[in-house]
Amino acid sequence: MRDVLLKTRLTPLTIALIFYVSGITWILLANFIPDQIPRVSPHIIRDADQFGRWLFVTLTSGMIFYLVSKSEAAIKRRKDSLSNLNRALKCYSSCNQAMIRATDEFQLMSEVCRTCVEIGGYRVAWVGVAEDDDDKSIRPVAQWGDERGYLTKLKASWGEVDHGRGPTGTAIRNGKSVVVQQIIYDPMWELWREEAVNHGFAASLSLPLTANGKAFGALVIFAGNQGAFNNREISLLEELAEDLSYGIASLRTKNDGEKSEKERMLLASVIQQSNDGIIIVDDTGIVRYANPAIASITGLAPELMLGSPISQLQNVEIDRAFYEWLWGNMQKKYPITKHFYESSNTDDSMELDCSFWTISSPDGNSASHVVLIRNVTGEQRLERQLRQAQRMEALATLAGGIAHDFNNSLASIITCAELARDDLQEDSPLAELLDVILKSGQRGRNLVKQIMTFCRRTEQDRQPLQVQGIIQECVKLLRASIHSNIEIRESICSSPPLIMADPTQLHQIIMNLCTNSVQAMKDLKGEILLSLDEVEINEETAERLTGLTPGPHIMLTVKDSGCGIDDQTIERIFDPFFTTKAPSEGTGLGLSVVHGIVKSYGGTIAVESEPGVGTRFRVFLPCTHTAQESQPRKTESSLAANAERILFVDDEEDVVFTGRKMLERLGYLVDAHSDSLRALEAFRLKPTEYDLIITDQCMPRMTGIELAREITDIRNDIPIVLCTGDLTGGREENDQYSTPAFIQEIAYKPLERNEMSSLIRRALDSAR
Repeated sequence: MRDVLLKTRLTPLTIALIFYVSGITWILLANFIPDQIPRVSPHIIRDADQFGRWLFVTLTSGMIFYLVSKSEAAIKRRKDSLSNLNRALKCYSSCNQAMIRATDEFQLMSEVCRTCVEIGGYRVAWVGVAEDDDDKSIRPVAQWGDERGYLTKLKASWGEVDHGRGPTGTAIRNGKSVVVQQIIYDPMWELWREEAVNHGFAASLSLPLTANGKAFGALVIFAGNQGAFNNREISLLEELAEDLSYGIASLRTKNDGEKSEKERMLLASVIQQSNDGIIIVDDTGIVRYANPAIASITGLAPELMLGSPISQLQNVEIDRAFYEWLWGNMQKKYPITKHFYESSNTDDSMELDCSFWTISSPDGNSASHVVLIRNVTGEQRLERQLRQAQRMEALATLAGGIAHDFNNSLASIITCAELARDDLQEDSPLAELLDVILKSGQRGRNLVKQIMTFCRRTEQDRQPLQVQGIIQECVKLLRASIHSNIEIRESICSSPPLIMADPTQLHQIIMNLCTNSVQAMKDLKGEILLSLDEVEINEETAERLTGLTPGPHIMLTVKDSGCGIDDQTIERIFDPFFTTKAPSEGTGLGLSVVHGIVKSYGGTIAVESEPGVGTRFRVFLPCTHTAQESQPRKTESSLAANAERILFVDDEEDVVFTGRKMLERLGYLVDAHSDSLRALEAFRLKPTEYDLIITDQCMPRMTGIELAREITDIRNDIPIVLCTGDLTGGREENDQYSTPAFIQEIAYKPLERNEMSSLIRRALDSAR
């Protein structure tokens, strides 16, 4: 740079030489002229000499002034240029220092922009990124000095459009720097000139940022004076842009590497902590990796697998045949998604879900096989329980429908048999036949009640109970009735909590389970253990034992040492009418009724059995904190009829006939209808003449509850008795836990005459 300045600068030596040459030239001319004109007078010569001297001094002074002035202007220009160059050098140096310290791409770009403004002395510096959107827009990502928001309104592109013909778009598109020394005159600034001038921008320099030979953005510098950028300064700033490009590319590579490393570590962590077993096998069948979960699934520790052929692995839980099967399918090199393998080498069978696939190396010369093994034993058990629950629900729906129709038929049979029996003498030969019909009807009614209990459609009066008292009562009954070679033992926890239950149903549960245990031992020597424990059901247990909610429960266990039950039978033991006993030994309803009662209490029942070893039933019932209260005795009012008028409605003609006869025999005046709409019309005509309404629930055109609601709208003080053969209690579909307030009593078909008489009197007395 110094050589360039020396070549162009007017130094004092240069001025002295010019003055010396000029003086010598003038002296020679002064001596030469007189010799050439000798006839000129001395006076003229003297005057000319003086004039020459004066002219020489004048010209010499003017020449010296001109030369010195020109030299000072050149010095000032060189000084300004050197100042700009030094500024550019400082900016370049500071930016390189920032690149060394930078750890973030945005931080680096912002620091370079700040340095250009604060150290370089430029007005504004910003970095724009070329977007790959439809408009090929340039998005400012970092800036410094733009306090008035010029960049917020900037619309620029690097495409071949009007907004792409500016200096920045051209620099990105062509990959070359674009210098504009006078923004006010340059045509490239046509679209942005007015805004730029208003912000005080006079010159601009757009430097492309490139990576892999392609521009991805630009560093743009605005100066406040025209002609602000000289060639040497431009060269330095271009080097700065190259260094910035390299710094951004390096940071991106570093960040991509760190991101990839984090993803790899995350993936490795997921594999290491996965509950599913993962094995990686090379192309020769050698195990190269196994995650920790594989030990809990297969029973083999990962370190024992590594380096061993997968086809030769074996242990107590899983034999070699399974691993040989795996390797055989891997060699086929196509993915297998599922396979269930059951292991029976241990006491508990295990079901495994296996998936494996082949991964080839980038060069295609070698391959690895990935095996994913999941223990799905619990899932399969839950799936079987779900199928069992769905089957039980379907059976319950079917049984409920059959029981409803059967109740209507039994109602007519029992009522007609009772009325006919009343009309016969005690010594009549038909009396014995009618007694048999009545007994059969009663057995049929009890059978229907058992079916409805299985369906969980009956609601008994529940109260807080101490279970140990009922257990002790059942044990006394069993000891008095079973063979002496069967021992019954009790194990009851201290201070067991209360449960909400019906004592009769709880007694039925215990007796059914114990009776099954007695029959399983077939009068052979053995023992039955009845235990009662308080347990806390957590979410995991509640999920495993379907039907439970987390919280405190009692666990009633009945365990025997009988013949046991096989898996196929266990899946059906709760089905109604399913039994392995002889026809004379039972109906097959015992366990289905137990199942229905337990489910209605919000509990569940679990069965564990092994043929030849014994069976264990565990009944889980939720506890209650309600204190046990003594129930007041109910007193029956007089059953005598007082000639009250009853409106009796049922869509079954036989039920209407038998109902009328029974009520008239009891002493009531009866208006009977088989059509609910006609019955409603009859009530509208004479609403004050009726003392009681008895209506069936399931009727066409208008149900019993709908009829009762219409009647109540006409007269709200009349008692209504709802009859139903469906033991849901006549509840509406949208309110399955409450009975409408306008229903005084619910009668479950079939009813004996005494039950009907008592129910009618309660309804009439409560209305009075």
